[in-house]
Amino acid sequence: MSLTADRFEKLLSILAPDRETAGDQYELIRLKLVKYFEVRMCPEPDDLADETIDRVARRVADGETIRSPELMRYVYGVARNVLLEDWKRQRRLPLTGDVAAAPPQPVDQLTSEWRLDCFHECLSELNEDSRGLLLGYYEPTGHKKIETRAELAAGLGVRVNALRIRIHRVKAGLQQCMDKCMKRVRAFATRDGG
Repeated sequence: MSLTADRFEKLLSILAPDRETAGDQYELIRLKLVKYFEVRMCPEPDDLADETIDRVARRVADGETIRSPELMRYVYGVARNVLLEDWKRQRRLPLTGDVAAAPPQPVDQLTSEWRLDCFHECLSELNEDSRGLLLGYYEPTGHKKIETRAELAAGLGVRVNALRIRIHRVKAGLQQCMDKCMKRVRAFATRDGG
């Protein structure tokens, strides 16, 4: 489930009274989470940090009260659960390298192909600016990623945390499109017998 704009706004509202300070707090929390997952050798620390923030925001939107001094303890508790789920998921993945991986099941392969088709479809539905921003944000790797994101933010005349917020909103829209597309494809496949 992805973070909606309403949930994101509610999360920002508990971080600080004004939007800029709340954005700074959001950025700090996200950086701490990325570091938390990096230290634990997670292959995708950025994604796990986003998942953690999504869950916290969902709980805030559902009415859970979190006081500011307790916020980071609460966030780390959610992060610990996300980490455990990720470790379980990784254990279920086939091994690679010298050990021969189990061949993918046809349904898994089809699901991957459908997901990729939906991704391309949804990406093409984004307006040109959003698509370019998203691809520019995620294309580089390593240290180049940090430099590129700083350049993107400067090009837009915003701070890096504001850029992350924009990217998050684009991703949320992309995820909603992906969810609808996958439901449509699964319904079609089920109707036609797979």
